[in-house]
This record gives sequence, structure tokens and C-alpha cells, in this order.
Amino acid sequence: MKRRGALALIAGMGGTSGCLRLVGAGSTSRESPTPERSPTATGTPAIDTSSGAESEVTLTEAWTDESGVDNIWTVEGTFYYNDYNYAAEASHGDGDGWSADTTYEGFEENFGADAFASDSRYVVFGYTPEVEDGEQIGAHFHAYRRYDGEEAWVVGAPSDGTHKLAAGATVVDDTAVLAVSDYGDGNTGEPLVYGVDIGTGEIRWDADQSVLSASLIRGIASYDGDVYVATTAGVKLLAGDTGTLIGSRDDWYVGSYRLNSLGRIHGGTLFAGWQGDVSAYPLEATGVSWSNAGVGRVSTAPVVDNSLVVAGTREGDVYAVDRGSGEIRWEASVTNGVGAIETTGSHVWVGDTDIGLTAYERETGALVHRSTKPVNGDDIAVSDDVLLLGGDTATAHAID
Repeated sequence: MKRRGALALIAGMGGTSGCLRLVGAGSTSRESPTPERSPTATGTPAIDTSSGAESEVTLTEAWTDESGVDNIWTVEGTFYYNDYNYAAEASHGDGDGWSADTTYEGFEENFGADAFASDSRYVVFGYTPEVEDGEQIGAHFHAYRRYDGEEAWVVGAPSDGTHKLAAGATVVDDTAVLAVSDYGDGNTGEPLVYGVDIGTGEIRWDADQSVLSASLIRGIASYDGDVYVATTAGVKLLAGDTGTLIGSRDDWYVGSYRLNSLGRIHGGTLFAGWQGDVSAYPLEATGVSWSNAGVGRVSTAPVVDNSLVVAGTREGDVYAVDRGSGEIRWEASVTNGVGAIETTGSHVWVGDTDIGLTAYERETGALVHRSTKPVNGDDIAVSDDVLLLGGDTATAHAID
């Protein structure tokens, strides 16, 4: 079985989980092989090259990695990404960096999970084993030194059949916090969160269902020393140094889709997709609070910066929302479901679940780029005017 076919099978088993990302700090393809775009709020169904219009954006291939990409993160201008049995670092300009094999104790088939954390010295990747019927295999996490890719440690979850999903990772001070869960829906799982020494992998504390209650984990992040664990029973707050439960937000809802969390923390606010809503939940007094209902079945975690929140749906709709008020600034659509979104100071990039890549002017939603690229629903990211596209082969393009 091809690894991406297997991923689609797992994603179809019901609810899934992912990494609730801290920022600033499955879908089937439709028939058409060429992405099209419905009119946006500006009413322009195609790239407008008339006088005064936004300039068309073009891409020039810079480098490739044949190992492919499932998820991408950027840290201080450097790309980090994972794939099937694979972790890598790459500079944005020429792709130089390191790579590592992530098989673990005989687990030969492992999906790159939406689980990543870093500090100034180490990066941590999570992996979900491809489980055949009856197999009892646990998720595992690998830490590497950032400067040379030397493996520092590996931590594996219990191989008991209920902790096979790497559900997220984050860092609080010198503690890496790792979350594992199971597939499915409802509040029947046995969630497990570890706090480990990021340098050695020594387990400092753990929080199981006696702390988190029976549930499935939808993602994890940290803010101001506290750990936010998104579960099917609401969001649980743990002390980052001890794992002690210090609070619960039972009416905060964070969804997940295709192994990825639909939640993201930015500037004192948790932004989350849940069924047909995108909502903002304040973590402190300076955070914002709003809910934008009826946007469709959200398929990507909101991408957030200081002024804009952008989310996509399984139906192929893209919504750019004012960060402070939740008001929709503009909307657009692509032919297939939205697989990944990235924003820059000037553009919003959208990769669909098939072979469509689209870019919009971030303030108006005007279409500035449309091409076919084999992203197939995998991640995309931008660093210093270089766009890295996931897929069976990772391809970096200079943005012109």
C-alpha cells in the first residue's frame, strides 16, 4: 500500500488529532485536474492584469527533496518537515540541512504526524505508526540537535492499542510536552501527556485520563508557562512544570481533520475550527473573543498573524477574517477541498487536496497566482520569499 493511500484510510476512521500550534511564537478530490476559482468579494474570477491591478506572482523552482513532505514548520527562517519515516531540516535558499530516518524499535512504517516542538537547541518530531489489524504499537517522538541533526532521544508511548496517535508537542522552558491519543470520536479514549527533559528525554511527569478525563486529544500548545490540551471534552490546562491540572474550559471546542489539529494559539488567543465555526477564545485579558458560524466544514487550522485569520473548508472555500472582530474581510474558493494555507506580508497561499496552488492579495482577496502543483493536500510554508510545497516530492520555489 502506498503511504499516502494508507494515510487516507486512517484519516477516514473518524475523528483525528494533531498539533495545536503556537504561532508567533480527509477529503476526496473532485474531477477537474485544473483548479478554478469562484468570484471573490472583489468579483474577479481570474487574474486581473489591467492597469492598477495587483501584479501576477510567479514561481521559480529552487530545490527539491525526493523524500517528500507531510507537515512543515518554520523556525527562525529554517524549514523543518516530516514524511513517512523521515525528518529533515532545510535552509530556505538552497535546501542544505540534515535528514534522519525515524523508524523505531522495529516500527518500519510510520506517518509523519502534526506534532512538532522546538527550542534554541533541539527539535522534536512525532510519528504515528501504520497499524495493521490486531497490532499494538504506540506513537513515538524523536528529538534532534538543531545544528547537526544528531538524535538526542526517542520516547515511545505504550504499545497497548490506545496510544498510537502522536497528537501534538510543545515546549515549556526546558520541558518538551508530548501528547498521545487514539483515533475515533467521543469521550471514550485514554489521553496521555508526557513532560520530558528536552535535552535527555527523561520523563518528568505524565498526565493521563485520571487528570484529563476520558477523551481524545485534538491538539496541544503552550502559553505563558501553561499547557493547553484540546480534547473532545473541552480544553484542559496543565502546569508546564508539573503536569498538574489547573483549569478546564469545557465550552471551548477544537476540531481536527486528516490527522491535523484545527486549533492555533496566537497572541493570547486560541483560534479554533469546529464543525462549521471558526472561533476565538481569549487566554488572557488582551485576547479576543468571537465566533464566526456557518463557514462550512473547516479543514485547516486557522493561520493567524497580527491582523488576519485565514481558514479553509472541505468544500474549497477560503475565508480571510479580521483578527480582532471576526468579521469576514473577503472570501474565495478553489475547485477541491482546502488542504493547507500560508500567509505572508502580502499574500495568502492556498494548496488544495489535489494539484491546485492559488495565491491571493491578502488585503483584498484579488487572485494573483494559480498553477498546478502536486501538493495533494500536504502542507505548504513560506520563509524569506521561498515557498516550500509538500507532496511525494518536496519542492521549494522562489516567489517572484
